[in-house]
Amino acid sequence: MSTLPSSILSIDISKDHLDTDAWPNPWRRHVGNDDVGIGMIVAEARKRNAFVVFEATSVYDREVIEALNKAEIAYHRANPRKARDFARSSGFLAKTDQVDAAMLAQYGRSVPLPATEPVAPERQALRTLIARRTQLVTIAKQEKTRIQQIKDAAIRDEMEAFIAAIEERIAAYDERIRSHLKAHPLLDGVARILMSAPGIGLITAASLLAFLPELGRRNTKAIAALVGVAPLARDSGRLRGQRRIWGGRRTVRCLLFLASRHAQKNSAFAPFAQRLRDAGKPIKKIRIAVARKLLLALNTMVAQQRPFHP
Repeated sequence: MSTLPSSILSIDISKDHLDTDAWPNPWRRHVGNDDVGIGMIVAEARKRNAFVVFEATSVYDREVIEALNKAEIAYHRANPRKARDFARSSGFLAKTDQVDAAMLAQYGRSVPLPATEPVAPERQALRTLIARRTQLVTIAKQEKTRIQQIKDAAIRDEMEAFIAAIEERIAAYDERIRSHLKAHPLLDGVARILMSAPGIGLITAASLLAFLPELGRRNTKAIAALVGVAPLARDSGRLRGQRRIWGGRRTVRCLLFLASRHAQKNSAFAPFAQRLRDAGKPIKKIRIAVARKLLLALNTMVAQQRPFHP
């Protein structure tokens, strides 16, 4: 939102409960995080024509988001770190659910927060598939680490069978993700464009579709800042500090770092990476720079609906 809203309704979300506040007229409620409680909040927000503000809470805010999207009520899903920084700077030193709700109401009336774009159902379903696949990959990695320390043959056999079963499930999720894309031609078309770029496979392309729906609809600076690969200045007076990346969407950033390892071997990125090595840049900075360059290429590809070319 470019201007401050005239009415704010804030929600502090936990697993079982929702605590609310509002501005300019307070509306403090403690309700269940269920259909009844969410329905009360949606009705109040509609009556006030309020802009809703709440912190991102991984899974506990999904039903709230679904209800707000269905009711076509504008909302901002706040970055918890930014909200906490605002709380400290505004004197909200205590931390309870009701205090957090009051803080979020103050946050909404003090800072011009952009409305969060609703995630299309097909992208939300893709997120769910990828999230479960990621959990299985993590479990498999943990078991492969543990098995190296096991000498007992029977236990090793059991662990190997368990790992094989997990890897079979991962392969099944790969197929489910592939089928989901094919069932949605618009997503599938963008995925094919993305996979034409070096280092971008099925899972990375699907993850970009799921967790970065803004790809192709933001300018280069905005998309780099959104992901967290834009170096930020740290200057003060005569001091010129090192530029560092900060914030952004960690899931997407990690995928881009992995993709950048393969991209560095491609003729489109290898000379760029070599120039940075010749300039004495450390490996981490080279990886960030290549990841940023790859992201900007992907952003242009999606915007122009064309496959990768050097």
